[in-house]
Amino acid sequence: MQEHIHQKAGDQQTRIGNDWIKYGGYSGLLFAIIFLSMAALPLPDRLETVLALLFPLFLVVGHVGLYHFLSRHRPAFILQAAVIFGICAPVLVSAMLTVQMSLISYMDRFYHPLEQALKESQINIWRAVDSVQLGLDVAWDMFILPTVILFSIGIMKHPAFGKVFGFIGLLLGVVGLVLNIYTFPTPPINVGLPDVGPFVVFWYAILFALMIRAHRKSASNAVQMTEATIG
Repeated sequence: MQEHIHQKAGDQQTRIGNDWIKYGGYSGLLFAIIFLSMAALPLPDRLETVLALLFPLFLVVGHVGLYHFLSRHRPAFILQAAVIFGICAPVLVSAMLTVQMSLISYMDRFYHPLEQALKESQINIWRAVDSVQLGLDVAWDMFILPTVILFSIGIMKHPAFGKVFGFIGLLLGVVGLVLNIYTFPTPPINVGLPDVGPFVVFWYAILFALMIRAHRKSASNAVQMTEATIG
């Protein structure tokens, strides 16, 4: 009886894990598509605002799904650390974007000086308040880049991705982290250095696409084995 209860609990955990992997893969891919679209396309302001508020949520689900997917192959401390950082990072980028959009909206509405002499004061005020969202931008990078580094180490040991793909993620994460620490408190792109962000997101897009494909293949093989057993 007790063995049956344990078996049932184990089956339930497996189903929940499958759901995290399935929805996490699609959520992560959706995050990457939204992020790259916002960076490359001239979207309407209202649509861009909605997407900016939503895409961090997709990244949270994507990270948890990736954790479940990698842990099934080889559970490890680095994966647990990665998913903790990976949950915190989207919270910070959400705060950054919310503050950024609020500041821009406020400045557009209330800071239109009529005299030339007031423009310098307006610029100084903007620089002061803008430093808040710039600091949050660095904080987001200080969590998302270690997430990429730690997940990349786990990815290098997973047959669905391989060492080369994992090494690319590891390299992007390390380079981005070094640049952010070197240029703090200003983001690297604001001082003329390369921004690894778009490359990291493109890497994420490939990562979640590979994860979806591998999970589909695994689910299909499981169905075939079940049918063969029944037959």
